[in-house]
Amino acid sequence: MSFTLPLRFARRFAALPLLLLGSCVAGGNENGATPEPRGDTQVCDGQTLDELERSESVSDGCKAELGAYLPASSDNLAGRVVVLGSETRADGSLRVFVAGMDAGGAPLSAAAYAGARVSVRGDGGAFVESGARLLATAFGTLDEDALSLEFVNDYSASMSLSDLRVVERIQHDLVAALPPIYEGEVTLFSNEVRVKQAFTSDRAALLAAVQRDDHFERKLTALYDGMGNGLDSLAARSRPARVLLVATDGLENASVAYKRSDIVKGIADGGVFVVMLGALFANESELASLAGPRGVYFYTPLYAELGDRLNAWTSALAHGAALDIPAGSAQKRPLRLELAGESVEID
Repeated sequence: MSFTLPLRFARRFAALPLLLLGSCVAGGNENGATPEPRGDTQVCDGQTLDELERSESVSDGCKAELGAYLPASSDNLAGRVVVLGSETRADGSLRVFVAGMDAGGAPLSAAAYAGARVSVRGDGGAFVESGARLLATAFGTLDEDALSLEFVNDYSASMSLSDLRVVERIQHDLVAALPPIYEGEVTLFSNEVRVKQAFTSDRAALLAAVQRDDHFERKLTALYDGMGNGLDSLAARSRPARVLLVATDGLENASVAYKRSDIVKGIADGGVFVVMLGALFANESELASLAGPRGVYFYTPLYAELGDRLNAWTSALAHGAALDIPAGSAQKRPLRLELAGESVEID
């Protein structure tokens, strides 16, 4: 858990950056407002909010009481199509790996991908449908190695055993649901960063690696060091779609090898798609900013609530598709993909 700045909880509820696409799913207390106790008011575990922010650990009982003071659950995935990666084929066509959810939060269907259209920039600057016919291939029927998936997991002391069990279940379900087009690596971080499982396509090895590790030393939150190591590993992979999935419950407070600017640059330079999973004291604006305009984030006050919220996203990713755009259209960047009433641009 991290607390480099003694921010008041109420400041975390400001509107998210305008760069976000899609809608936020909100919860919260009954009157829609979040109470802010006085700075000297003890909230739980005999500590004030500011003290809890700076504490290395928070008990499960205290976390339950903190729910009234934490931001409402939110994400930015519903109603979006996301591009996980792309590659130019030998014939000049462009293969784009996409996944998405409709405005109601349901994973896009095979029919939605089959009906995808592509638009190109016209003389007047507006996008004009190209008329090109796209070929859609479901991830489950692809015959190529398409995806590199990096799991970066927060093992700071504030992550309780129950929190780690939730992360384990989320990642177990994702590894189990994905068709065999991927390789994965598992990285743990607190003050230190350790690769628990190097990249492998062995599903059984990955399922074992995402299980909770009770022997990893747990202290503070070197979030940027964890993400930086994961990004470096992804940069060395040759697969066209590269995904960084980060689970944390706090902000940065212990990194020594990487700065925030390094992370932002690494994501952009590597064409990495980022998924940020946050709870407790994780700052929503920071989660959204690190995910970037292409990525997605999920926030819930307690990790116990996160697993169910990710079921639809796991299904959306597992049932994504590769869309082949003919060479004539593929060369006219930027492009805009349109499907199921949603769209996404490709530079």
